[in-house]
Amino acid sequence: MDLVANLSRLQFGLTAGFHIIFPTLLIGLSTYLCLLYWRWLRTDDRVYLDSYNLWLRLLLIIYVVAAITGVALSAQLDNLFGGFYRRLEDTLVPFRNYELIFATLLEGGCIGVMLLCTQNQRSYKRFAATLLFTFGIFLTAFFVVSRNSWMNTPAGFTWNGDHAEVFSALQVLLNPSFPLRYLHMITAGLMASSFFIMGLSAYRLLRHKGDRVARKGMHIGMTAGLIFSIAQFVIGDLHGLDVYQHQPMKIAALEGQWETERGAGFKVFALPDQKNASNRYEVEIPYALSLVIKHDPDGEVRGLKELPPAERPNVAMTFFSFRIMIAMAIIMLVTAVIGVWIRRRAEIESKTWYLRLAMLTAPAGLIAVVAGWSAAEAGRQPWTIYGIVKTVQTVTTQSNEQVIASLLIFSVSYTALGILALIAIRQVLLGRSRLPILREACA
Repeated sequence: MDLVANLSRLQFGLTAGFHIIFPTLLIGLSTYLCLLYWRWLRTDDRVYLDSYNLWLRLLLIIYVVAAITGVALSAQLDNLFGGFYRRLEDTLVPFRNYELIFATLLEGGCIGVMLLCTQNQRSYKRFAATLLFTFGIFLTAFFVVSRNSWMNTPAGFTWNGDHAEVFSALQVLLNPSFPLRYLHMITAGLMASSFFIMGLSAYRLLRHKGDRVARKGMHIGMTAGLIFSIAQFVIGDLHGLDVYQHQPMKIAALEGQWETERGAGFKVFALPDQKNASNRYEVEIPYALSLVIKHDPDGEVRGLKELPPAERPNVAMTFFSFRIMIAMAIIMLVTAVIGVWIRRRAEIESKTWYLRLAMLTAPAGLIAVVAGWSAAEAGRQPWTIYGIVKTVQTVTTQSNEQVIASLLIFSVSYTALGILALIAIRQVLLGRSRLPILREACA
């Protein structure tokens, strides 16, 4: 069973990590479309309408991939961890159904209106559909993050035998860790999308010098990227303090902190040794962790040795995922600052080296999101519902061969889907798509 559980964790982690890329982009791209069409209605400047039409085509590609991978991921959750929702029929299942309804009806209906409305004229119907689509994306994210937050900080229920009985649906929905977790995710989506917009605009500028749509994307993406990068550092700090309050051992895993100690240092680098409950090759900033977590350089930080070895998460995975997220955030902030500084002194498109840098940082936000979710989920293990139900208790009984076959099928399918999505995005950017809906419907 342990091997099946670990293989199931691996499969779900890989496929969930691939899926989360696309909903993350939908958060920012839908917001960007609202901004573009609002500016078109206000100014009649054709560059905003042309930008809207281009990014709507790109959003359509991402939306389709998000829908496909979302359905597959939901089915995979039922197949791999069938004991999960069986225990939570009254707790999380209703919110899961709401999410599916909003995703299918609100988002699916509105994107059709966005595509089929009169393309070259002012249309308040199209603007309303764009606003409703964006509202649907944010609402879907609301339910997804709420469910995940409840798994980390369960509330509003009593445990009866082997299932949860709800006494307050509102407490389930708005559980203790939800508000900051939701704000953190929405900001991450806006931040990642800003650099995605900037990077793809840089790619287009390198091939179509002087392109107004690409130039506008660079400027808006750069400005938004700087704003959301700064905001995310503040929100991330608040979120970290909240996690420490509710899940101090998760913070200990994120920081590779084995011993409970005062004046704990922040480990810039280390090689966590799970077996010996220690770190090798530590590079540490003295007192920094206590200062961040307790706002006191002599504050006490709890360590993983307070837990039995069997209840400790995979520290190496949690530790390095968290540092990848931080590294990506720093790279994005520096890139945005450099860009804003250059723009004050010269035309961005004249700086070919910066356009290439912007292209390289296009996926940085998405890497940070995947790494952040990996750290959060690995740090919760071995629990599915923190402190109540372990992952091994929810795993569906399958043979090793079945889980491996499923892992291979999903990995190959998602890889092929990702490659097709990248090809389609490149064709749309360069105006070479052969599909009518990506070439003519938004032209």
